[in-house]
Amino acid sequence: MPQTSRRERRAQRRGTPEVPAPPVRARPWAWGLLVVALIAAGGVWSWSAAHPRAAAPQAGERIPDEGYAHVPVGTVVPYRARPPASGPHYPAPAPAGVYVEGLEPGFWVHNLEHGYIVVLYKPPISDDLVTQFRAMLREFPPSKFGDVKLVFAPYVNMSHRFALLSWDWRMWLDLFDRAKVLEFYRAHVDQGREDLP
Repeated sequence: MPQTSRRERRAQRRGTPEVPAPPVRARPWAWGLLVVALIAAGGVWSWSAAHPRAAAPQAGERIPDEGYAHVPVGTVVPYRARPPASGPHYPAPAPAGVYVEGLEPGFWVHNLEHGYIVVLYKPPISDDLVTQFRAMLREFPPSKFGDVKLVFAPYVNMSHRFALLSWDWRMWLDLFDRAKVLEFYRAHVDQGREDLP
């Protein structure tokens, strides 16, 4: 005995023959809307391909990575980049601070690995600028670990007055610009090779 649908059973109870549902016909205006939508989508795609969105500006320039091996304190490392933004370094980073008496690159390169920003200057500099550096250590936004990750140190062997460094990144400055330092800091803090305080 063939199975009957619910509709057929109802029709039999009422005594009326089943009338098949009318076929669904596409509305002519629906096809027109589809064509318009496709043309609009093609136009948007074509315009965006011809006018690519500018990439977000990078703070600084990327420089080649020189590795990350630990070497004993006092080892003279022949870095290719001057100043280096990566490479072999001493086993412990330096505490955040202003090192007017100097700091070996082996220490601050380790700071870079931990996501610090290092500000190097060609000596001599004024006491007023040292005071600004110390204020930045107190006033800059904390890293995700709750501390301000900044190290300031002299570095003679460079062609500009100032260099801002993070792991594999560098920005040159010929005049000190606190706003540029803050921009670089925000773009690169906590972006080192190791996610550590």
